[in-house]
Amino acid sequence: MKYLLLYSLLTFFLFAEVNVGDKAPNFTLKTLDGKQIHTMQEFKGKVVLLNLWASWCKGCKKEMPEFITLQKQNTKDFKLVAVSLDDSKDKASHFLSTLKQKIPFTVLHDSKKHLAKAYSCSAMPSSYLIDKNGVIQQILIGSLNHNDIKVLQEKINALKKKEKR
Repeated sequence: MKYLLLYSLLTFFLFAEVNVGDKAPNFTLKTLDGKQIHTMQEFKGKVVLLNLWASWCKGCKKEMPEFITLQKQNTKDFKLVAVSLDDSKDKASHFLSTLKQKIPFTVLHDSKKHLAKAYSCSAMPSSYLIDKNGVIQQILIGSLNHNDIKVLQEKINALKKKEKR
């Protein structure tokens, strides 16, 4: 009986999915340059768009300029956090340099893909809209285009207006 309970718990944690309404899993990751460490906890009180991407992902490259604009238009109570799942920091840095724009959001690196596992990332890119209380409000699978960003902006605005609990 004891082994069955242990097996059930392990299975739950290995195959648990995050869903809308769940508390966003915490993380502790370094920036690409390795100079800073960030956690999900430090963004509490802000609306967060957590984006998981990789340099080999064509959809990631398409949506990155949209994310630059989104962050520039939302300087208050919003933070875009882009997490590279590349094995190499160099690949991720090169990818960002091809955009030829200054990146106005936080870029972190997770070569071990712990965050992808914690968030049950099923495809690249994947984004998670998280409210001020750290609760996942929307899961966006695949590349976002200009029209998707417009709709997302409306949701961000609504979440920014909601009171923090």
